[in-house]
Amino acid sequence: MGVVELKGIAKHFGDVRAVDGIDLKIEEGEFLVILGPSGCGKTTLMRMIAGLEIPTDGEIKIGGREVTDFPPRLRGIAMVFQSYALYPHLSVFDNIAFPLRSRRGKDKLNKSEIINKVTHTASLLEIQDYLKRRPRQLSGGQRQRVAIARAMVTQPQVLLLDEPLSNLDAKLRASARDELKDFQREFNITTIFVTHDQIEAMGLGDRIVVMSSGRIQQVGTPIEIYKEPSNTFVARFLGSPSMNIVERDDFHYGFRPESFLPKEVIDDVAVHDFEYHVKRVEYLGADRLIYGYLAGHDESTLTLAKLPNNVRVHIEPHQQYIFTVPATDIKYFDPRTGERIHEKSL
Repeated sequence: MGVVELKGIAKHFGDVRAVDGIDLKIEEGEFLVILGPSGCGKTTLMRMIAGLEIPTDGEIKIGGREVTDFPPRLRGIAMVFQSYALYPHLSVFDNIAFPLRSRRGKDKLNKSEIINKVTHTASLLEIQDYLKRRPRQLSGGQRQRVAIARAMVTQPQVLLLDEPLSNLDAKLRASARDELKDFQREFNITTIFVTHDQIEAMGLGDRIVVMSSGRIQQVGTPIEIYKEPSNTFVARFLGSPSMNIVERDDFHYGFRPESFLPKEVIDDVAVHDFEYHVKRVEYLGADRLIYGYLAGHDESTLTLAKLPNNVRVHIEPHQQYIFTVPATDIKYFDPRTGERIHEKSL
């Protein structure tokens, strides 16, 4: 079973609490994404699951077995690194075969078993034609497949991926995401994917764990995280552009730029109207991005609207308009803690 359980996991480096009390359960066959900015503790958490770091506190179970103090080779996991970490002097075949040849004792495989496992795994990832090549003769996407094949050839319970797409260009990243998700679904392998890229997180994850300052801020499906952020950190971190947060003394409230539209295009009767002073309009092909500020607020506190091309209302800079937001799309937050609170009167 590829169930991963973390109970009270912490990692301290002196006074620095890199990971500070994580409780989390990853179900068998789940694709879980750990998302957060640089320095939030996501890679440290991944390394503890892999056995590359020993927790200061807490317990790790994989497949119902406690592995907190086990070395990586005894955990039933495989890991793909950001750099792929392929051996440049070895062929693709030898790179994939390396973990099999490293086995000792009763787990040692003979030559024919290694050949069968390598060719079978390579064919699944459609790199069987590249087995004689060196890594330098491959594209970025092909190298990624080799790294995944090397991880998968040992048939691990859990696959750990540490920002494996970050070295690819934007176009290749999109196709690599699709291939990776298809591969994971086909083999139903428990996968933990670390990234700082929200597009990767939203596109790949069955669930997303949002981290900040060593702590979990929210766990949920991509739509839950996006539509119902638990605090202002999640609200601001997810979305491009991020959620507009309007500050008041007694509470803060927020809404997504795509929910902020000219009044004449909204049919919903349960709406809130705002006098909106437009400063600048950006044309982005499929969308228009409107920069402005709400009446009664400082000009430097920008509120953004994102208008798709099918919203054909003419918007000019340095003009005032009535924009509106459906009442259900407005979220309310405690100004002191940033946590979600119940609805207030605007």
